[in-house]
Amino acid sequence: MSIATAARRGIECKDHGNWHSYTIDGRRATGVTTALRGIPKQDILVPWAARTVAEHVVDNIFDVKRMLDSGGRNPTVWFLKELPNEKRDTAAVRGTAVHKFAEQIIRGAEVEVPDHLTEYVKGYLHYLEDFNPTTVAEEMVVASREHMVAGRLDSIQDIPAYGRAQVDLKTGKGVYGEAALQVAAYRHMEVCLDAEGSEQPNIQVEHTFVLHLMPGEYELIPVQAGKDEFGQFLAALANYRANVMSRRLDKLIGEPVDPPKRDAP
Repeated sequence: MSIATAARRGIECKDHGNWHSYTIDGRRATGVTTALRGIPKQDILVPWAARTVAEHVVDNIFDVKRMLDSGGRNPTVWFLKELPNEKRDTAAVRGTAVHKFAEQIIRGAEVEVPDHLTEYVKGYLHYLEDFNPTTVAEEMVVASREHMVAGRLDSIQDIPAYGRAQVDLKTGKGVYGEAALQVAAYRHMEVCLDAEGSEQPNIQVEHTFVLHLMPGEYELIPVQAGKDEFGQFLAALANYRANVMSRRLDKLIGEPVDPPKRDAP
């Protein structure tokens, strides 16, 4: 193997279950969804977490009282504190599973869907019936050597009413602004991997959408994902690398200083 070949090994994606890692020419690349951690989340996550806990307490007040009486204050506080994390993680697992079924269905495969996902898959089937899309690429890896970032987009489809479109599936309670930056990142990567794993120029699209799947229904939502939004994504990426990655800001804080020795009385 020549030095040039060894230096340019291409794009590699490793599957770790519910997340992926990427390398570009042997160097670790930042994942698109990981880079989005560089977006300040206080305005979204803090109110959502507070509402999640408050709704659980109001809807399950007697269960919370029994937990408090039997387990005590600290276990009850820990349970309530972890509720938002549990809901977030459950939604992530559900989204990954629904994506896999959607990929198989649009390719024409027969699937057996577990009961807890049936209503979300029904929403996807209604979308297929209404818009009649055909798949161009599913779960496609895209990457940028310039920015050392990579990710896996959900779907590129030919939709009769819109032409070629990038479609990102969401199964959460709502669709938030950061989804536009995620879609823009995928759209503006320079290269992609085709079905055989070979590197190709990224597929160009005319439109970008989020397909919000809900129990038994869906919403096809247009998303702005142009160069300005890609620039915002790059700003989030820079902030992630500078301040969030490896908790770099925390490392700016040192250990407490020992006080000077006092004279004995």
